Amino acid sequence: MKPISLSIKGLHSFRQEQVIDFERLCDAGVFGIFGPTGSGKSSILDAMTLALYGKVERAANNTHGILNHAEDELAVSFTFKLQTGHETAYKVERVFKRTDAVKVKTSICRFIEMKEEQIVLADKANEVNRKIEELLGLTIDDFTRAVVLPQGKFAEFLSLKGAERRQMLQRLFNLEQYGDRLVKKLKKQAQTAQSRKNEMLAEQAGLGDAGEEALKLAEQHLEEAETLLQSKRRERDAEAQRFAEYQEIWNLQQEKESYLKKEAELLKKKEQIREKESRLHLAETANTLKPYADAFLAAREDAERALREEKQAREQLEQYEELHKKTECEYENFRRHKNEKEPELLKQEEQLTALKEIENKRLAAQAEAEKKQREQRLKEEEIKHAADELAKVKSLLERGTAKQNQLKAELKSVQVSSEERKNCRKANQLAFHIQQLNSDAALEKKRLDQQEALIKELRQEQQAVDQKVKDETERIQALFAAVERAYALVCETDRSLSETVRLATQKKEEIVAKRKQANRDQLAIELAKQLKEGEPCPVCGSVHHEMPAGVGTESPSFKETESELEKTEAIIAEAGALAQEFLSAKVALEQQSGHLMSECPFLVKSKHELPETAASLEEGTIPERFSRISFEWKGIRQDLAETKSRMSKLLHTYKELCKKRDQISERLSHEEKEQNRLQNRVRELNDELNERQKSFGEQFGGLSYEQAEKWQKTIEEKDLAAEEFEKRIETSVEFLTEHEQQKEKLTERLFALDKEKLDLHYAVESLKKDINDYQKELTGYPDTAAIDEKLQDVKTQLAKLHEQEQTLYGRLKETESEVSRLRGQTKGCELALREAEARLAKAADIWQEKAGGTPFEKASEVKASILDRDELSRLKEDIQLYWDHTKQCESNIKRITEKLDGRSVSEENWEKAAVTKDQAEEAFSKALEERGAAGKALAVIRENHKRFKELETSLAEWQTYIDRLDKLQAVFKGNSFVEYLAEEQLESVTRDASARLGELTRQRYAIEVDSEGGFVMRDDANGGVKRPVTSLSGGETFLTSLALALALSAQIQLRGEYPLQFFFLDEGFGTLDQDLLDTVVTALEKLQSDNLSVGVISHVQELRARLPKKLIVHPAEPSGKGTAVSLEMI
Repeated sequence: MKPISLSIKGLHSFRQEQVIDFERLCDAGVFGIFGPTGSGKSSILDAMTLALYGKVERAANNTHGILNHAEDELAVSFTFKLQTGHETAYKVERVFKRTDAVKVKTSICRFIEMKEEQIVLADKANEVNRKIEELLGLTIDDFTRAVVLPQGKFAEFLSLKGAERRQMLQRLFNLEQYGDRLVKKLKKQAQTAQSRKNEMLAEQAGLGDAGEEALKLAEQHLEEAETLLQSKRRERDAEAQRFAEYQEIWNLQQEKESYLKKEAELLKKKEQIREKESRLHLAETANTLKPYADAFLAAREDAERALREEKQAREQLEQYEELHKKTECEYENFRRHKNEKEPELLKQEEQLTALKEIENKRLAAQAEAEKKQREQRLKEEEIKHAADELAKVKSLLERGTAKQNQLKAELKSVQVSSEERKNCRKANQLAFHIQQLNSDAALEKKRLDQQEALIKELRQEQQAVDQKVKDETERIQALFAAVERAYALVCETDRSLSETVRLATQKKEEIVAKRKQANRDQLAIELAKQLKEGEPCPVCGSVHHEMPAGVGTESPSFKETESELEKTEAIIAEAGALAQEFLSAKVALEQQSGHLMSECPFLVKSKHELPETAASLEEGTIPERFSRISFEWKGIRQDLAETKSRMSKLLHTYKELCKKRDQISERLSHEEKEQNRLQNRVRELNDELNERQKSFGEQFGGLSYEQAEKWQKTIEEKDLAAEEFEKRIETSVEFLTEHEQQKEKLTERLFALDKEKLDLHYAVESLKKDINDYQKELTGYPDTAAIDEKLQDVKTQLAKLHEQEQTLYGRLKETESEVSRLRGQTKGCELALREAEARLAKAADIWQEKAGGTPFEKASEVKASILDRDELSRLKEDIQLYWDHTKQCESNIKRITEKLDGRSVSEENWEKAAVTKDQAEEAFSKALEERGAAGKALAVIRENHKRFKELETSLAEWQTYIDRLDKLQAVFKGNSFVEYLAEEQLESVTRDASARLGELTRQRYAIEVDSEGGFVMRDDANGGVKRPVTSLSGGETFLTSLALALALSAQIQLRGEYPLQFFFLDEGFGTLDQDLLDTVVTALEKLQSDNLSVGVISHVQELRARLPKKLIVHPAEPSGKGTAVSLEMI
């Protein structure tokens, strides 16, 4: 883990945002963070833990009082890299807002992976905390003990004992996989294996009877079903064949009957078909003659139309020839009139146009003269306005100069000397620090009182929870004893059931033997009843039967034997099901017992005496014994259900109480540490307060804190007044400069306006002269309207002449064109008439030739006999369809008669054959279903038989696996394995730390691990005497802790993957003398060759002079400016 940058705003004494570039600082291997006491050096480490974990270790409740009193928002941002094969950068941001005087709440929280595009991994406080711990593998306690070592935490790892150190080493060196995680994995595997075994036992019980005898019986049933199926198939096939023959004859008979009916219907329609054939013949003849009749009629109509058109064209030609002559005469007369009038009008038009142009020039000159006169008047007004403005500006310049001189005099009166300012600032800084320390001391004392009350409350709560845990432990022990007694009772009841089943099986065999003997006796009696005197006995052959066996008697015990056998078999069957329930109950009780012992290690197995009811189960007859066992089982089953319910509730309550007890213990430990820290903090603040008050009294003996503040306020008021005067003077300079420029511009403007006014005067005089000249040329025409009126009259006369000429010429051309068209049209009509008469004669000859010998005498008669195409097609189709149906009926009747060949069947015989066929089919289907059911039952039994054998093999394998897991759990119980690994890792760290400590102390001291896993010091300078770490002085504790921190940092791999590339030290250097300080700095400087950077936080000047790269922390100022940081490089 390598830090890149840290941004701080609003934390403790930091106000404005400060950014620390760790990439530049970490280049030298070791760097320093320096500043006076209280400047905010430790706040840098607070910002780092606040960004990563959302907490400040030394703050009450981790966040109270961390926000600067003058700010309402706190923001921290930390960017770092993790390195394996490649570097991956991450950034965590947090923003807090004020809720009251000391409390804050999270406003923004984001954890970002810095790639080409930023990926937000989490955006809620809890999610960010969880992601950070998952990524680094360190809690905030681990981080402040081994990575960032703030004040009060530096030597904490040195004094950790037992479980706390083991848990910390697990996280630091990723040993969880061999400790708690491995135990949980083994436990989960064991539970899974036991669950799998129970599932197989239940599955085996659910298979039912899957033995060899059941398999053979199923095979026999299948063979019988197959034989029956073959017999029914033969019967079905025979009946189906007979019915098929009857069905064929019956269908042929029905078909022939339908054709005979159809033939009779066709004979009734024969006359209608003859009439349709006559209409068809006449229509076909008319269709043949239709083209010739149509041609004759069309030719006659064309000839009549051509005659009419020829006559009409001749009459129109004569009319237009007369009109053309008249139009030509009118056109020639008008042309002579136009040639006389047009030259005179054109001359008048030219003269009037010239006068119109002169009038337009006069009007334009007059308008321009008026415009120039208006401009002349405006210029005079502008000149007057500019002169007034110039006078005002001169007056303002005079008053402004006088005011500026007055402001300069007042500024000189409020200026403060540098010496006075320096003394005032120094007094106020000391007064501010004293008041701040006073406030901090009161606040820390209040927090200390609250902490003591909280610890007292937690201890009372701890005592109450311990008592509840004890009570729950006793209840669980009682429940465990009940489970063991129930298990023993189930086992004994199961044994009694097995004995009862054995006796019942023995009795069943005796009953079966008696039943066989009774059957033989009954057969002999039946045979004796059938013997007749004189007929031979089928057994002995005698014809005399003097004493037949048992004649007239019956076996009185046969029915009783059958009833007793049925009862015994029922008991055996029910006992089998009950035995399976006993097995399931024992498995469940074993699981409950194992679960209780795994969850509650304090439980120990013990032997329990069975109740008297277990011994009484084996007394009495078999039904009585079985009845008592069944009754006892009902009670046991009810007890089992209650025990299971109670176990779940008790374990849940016990776990919750243990969890709560651990939480209270952890919190109590944390709060006690916080109490010690607060006590030390209050003591440090009081000492520093006394020292500052003494210093203030020596330097400013006659001055109180309030007077120092008033002094500062007086200087600030003078500064504000001076600043105001300076601003006003600066404003007056700008004002005077601006108005001086304005004065110059106005002077130049007046000169330009006078020149423009003179130019306008000369222009107006020139325009007046031009207007007089134009008026002389226009004598005789008072205005433009008279010229326009005369010019328009001339133009109108010219236009009328041209228009009349064009109209007459157009009419002449129209009549000429129409006469030419009508002449051509008349010739065309004459030609068309001759051609139409010729076509008519030819068409008449052809019609006479074709119509001869037909019923048609006139061409017009043909149209009446014509039928349209659809009707003609329908006639042909009806006639053809009729004769086709007639031939088809005759053919089918002949075909069916030949096929029947004299055979016939009655309706009654046909219906009987159908019924018989259906019955045979039904019997076959039933036999097929029976065969399928038998086959399916055989397949199921075979599969169950196979699965039963597989389960037997698997159960043996799983039991072996469960035994191995039990041994492993016993080996890893109590975290013994991870403790061994942690001890080995601790030994390695200790050897490295001891070597570093030897370098720091010139081989005087070494560090070892004692038999209990704690640290002890070996004083090699005094013959290797071993001392506890609690006996070390402040300087010795610092050196030992430093050696351990360096050794830890060199070996830590975050999550077992990422090397730790930095750590911070925030205390201890003040406890070293000059020689030890040189030794420590030299050792730290050697780290530059290692892949590790060390940040040293101190106020020791000798250390500051030795380090090449430094981050300087400048304290907050009384003016309100917060802590600032800057880099120094050598």
